[in-house]
Amino acid sequence: MRYLFFLCMFPWLLYCDKIDTFYGALEVEEPVLLELIASPAFQRLKGIHQYGVSYYTTHKEEYTRYDHSLGVFAILRLKGASLEEQVAGLLHDVSHTVFSHVGDFVFARQYQEEDYQNSIHERFLEASGLGNILRAYSLSPSDVLPEEELFPALEQPKPNLCADRIDYNIQGAYYRGFITQEEGRQILEDLDFIEGHWVSKSFSPINKIASFALFMTQDCWSSPTNHFASHILADALLRAIEIHLISWQDVHFGVDDVIWNLLLNNQDQVLQRLMESLFQVPSSFELVDPAVADRIIYGKFSGINPWILMDGKKVRLTEIEPSFAQEYERVQGVIKKGWSIRLSS
Repeated sequence: MRYLFFLCMFPWLLYCDKIDTFYGALEVEEPVLLELIASPAFQRLKGIHQYGVSYYTTHKEEYTRYDHSLGVFAILRLKGASLEEQVAGLLHDVSHTVFSHVGDFVFARQYQEEDYQNSIHERFLEASGLGNILRAYSLSPSDVLPEEELFPALEQPKPNLCADRIDYNIQGAYYRGFITQEEGRQILEDLDFIEGHWVSKSFSPINKIASFALFMTQDCWSSPTNHFASHILADALLRAIEIHLISWQDVHFGVDDVIWNLLLNNQDQVLQRLMESLFQVPSSFELVDPAVADRIIYGKFSGINPWILMDGKKVRLTEIEPSFAQEYERVQGVIKKGWSIRLSS
């Protein structure tokens, strides 16, 4: 009887669980969070690689959108964000197509959408059944859109830190061997959300992930290799749809390895040539002077320039670390100038 009394008085006791994240196990008692995490739509993210096509070509880290989404959620929860912002952070990447940002290359041709995942986010929440879970707890998809105006701890304009950027740089640096997990957790410990900005209380640890962001901008995210590979894989997906090997439903709700194996093992000659060319991307071009280039490729600069608390004042990392400022300016210049490419014959 006493047990039943406590369940009636405190029904959340039925819904308490530990959720493992990069930053440690979290006690989660809110039913909406537990249902969202357990949903097929969220569990699907275990099969979506954080770096998309790069996982199969150059950056084979076992880092998934599931790991990242739980990491963003953990950051917001540990730093005292509202339940709504925690939900928004948890779900912010759930609408990614297979191969993550390769979807941008596919749908830029179909609908001229440069940020396809964000453009369909609200519709995806409905189509995946997540909207029904949200409404059961007096929320709606529009209440938890990952937008800076609604949730500034989750999203910020570059080069500021935000929960999204904090996690994919901390976990990314860990999986790439730049930092240890303990260092990653210490970086988060040193960060606080103060007056609308994420601010670090220490200089040295945050410098590591800021330097990592510059490395990844040039070596992965905005590299010519990733650009060409993403285009080729987008062509392969469109060809697979054309020959009815996969459907648009598979692109939106499938997982990477299943689709990859279908593309790789199909006997269609066009598809075979595309998949073979994916592995030849690094040798398919060379960097040259713009005057003799076949084309110039432009990427996005994804560097971060964190705020540091120094003597009670906020200052940018570039203001107190000359070597970082020099590298920040160099990489920014490389991305702005673009990659001048000559294709191999």
